Amino acid sequence: MRLLDRESDVLSACLQWLRMKGVWCWRQNQGAIPLKSGGFRRFVGLAGVADILGILPQTVRVIGDEGPVTFGNMLAVETKRRGEKPRPEQAEFLRQVNERGGVGVCVHSVRELEEVLAPYLG
Repeated sequence: MRLLDRESDVLSACLQWLRMKGVWCWRQNQGAIPLKSGGFRRFVGLAGVADILGILPQTVRVIGDEGPVTFGNMLAVETKRRGEKPRPEQAEFLRQVNERGGVGVCVHSVRELEEVLAPYLG
């Protein structure tokens, strides 16, 4: 297996790149953890939530104001191995983020993420 062939490798590399660019972001864990007594405890918030969530800072100058104003856009990044597509609930989550003014993307590499976010990160 080559480096970055696993989805977890893509996810880790994307998190590193985003943090290097100054984006406040985190891994949004979903799933289950094993219990000592057997079985699992599931932690599922919203179906299809993206692997990485964060806030893209956006700074604008307001006409007539003394200085720039910074606000944030929600960032949702679903990471996949090359050739894989998001499951329907993941695609729906990204669609909802985009529809509401956030940035929801599915990427297969850091390069792809870099291209998609170029307009937001200058």
